[in-house]
Amino acid sequence: MGLCNNDTPDYQRPDLSIPAEITNRPRIGIVSNPRSRRNRSQLPELERIIANHPAIHHCVLSGEDDTDRALEQFAAAGVNVLAINGGDGTVARVLTQLLSMRPFSQMPSIVLLPGGTTNMNAADIGMRGRLKKNIGHLVHWAESGHDNIERLVRPVLRVRHSPLKAACYGMFFGTGSITRGMEYCQGSVHTLGLTNEFGPAVTTIRAIWGMLRQDPVFTTAQPTRVELDSGTDTSIRELNLLLISSLERLFLGFHPYWGDEDAPLHCTWLQKPTNKLLRVIPGMLRGRRCKHMSRENGYYSANATQIRLWLDGSFAIDGEIYHADNEHPIIVDNGGELEFLRIGS
Repeated sequence: MGLCNNDTPDYQRPDLSIPAEITNRPRIGIVSNPRSRRNRSQLPELERIIANHPAIHHCVLSGEDDTDRALEQFAAAGVNVLAINGGDGTVARVLTQLLSMRPFSQMPSIVLLPGGTTNMNAADIGMRGRLKKNIGHLVHWAESGHDNIERLVRPVLRVRHSPLKAACYGMFFGTGSITRGMEYCQGSVHTLGLTNEFGPAVTTIRAIWGMLRQDPVFTTAQPTRVELDSGTDTSIRELNLLLISSLERLFLGFHPYWGDEDAPLHCTWLQKPTNKLLRVIPGMLRGRRCKHMSRENGYYSANATQIRLWLDGSFAIDGEIYHADNEHPIIVDNGGELEFLRIGS
């Protein structure tokens, strides 16, 4: 499945009002990635459960073009709740197709099911716990029209990294030691069976330990130019890491943002020289300032509507790694607000 699709005009805020019938008997469409970790063993049982409930439409992805066909079929069937059963990468692929193709006359509400190896998005704005139990909540809601429903409206990142390539959409953008940590996680941590929040947590601890020990794998700086909104800054910064997200909660409840601007995207970066790291880490991961967490010591955090980056290296969108084109800026902005639902919360 490809993450990128054809680029689209600037986003127009959808009508997020929920039709009255959605609170009674919603029309649910579930798209499942059979290659996502939990689905490899549980999908046959989930398919049997769903097959007995005609109120739910289900599409199991098998190829590159399946996502857009599934969304078109769901739109034609009047689906108004789209459930994504997969990991963070699957979520990014489906959101990219949803926001670039726009097959729905009115954007559906989104339910994220934790079917993947890494489910950071679902941990913040989706369903938590066992996949089978979550499917049970959807089935109960579809049949009875009643359940506890929590609504969360969040912006989705739009990432444009080349005039020759299409925009990508997701919830988390990272570069620097973040991409190196992801490569380490994919090569070492996941082979140990550490999934969901534990894999990224171990990776983060390993990266912090590497930075403290001056391990070149995690301390090699990436020359980057950063501009926020209408500001102009031509300076080249030696970044250890940079992250951009609209999530309020990363894995294990981390909230590494402390900017106070009224804007939808959180942006945090560490640049060399990075001083007092051991003293700063506990507060930084919770978004709590301390006297050492200053720009003079290399710690930056701000909220913005658009972030422009010039870098020559790799970056990641929801766990998928890409390579930047240093001749053109990477533009990260608000690709649109969607409503995410937790059922049975």
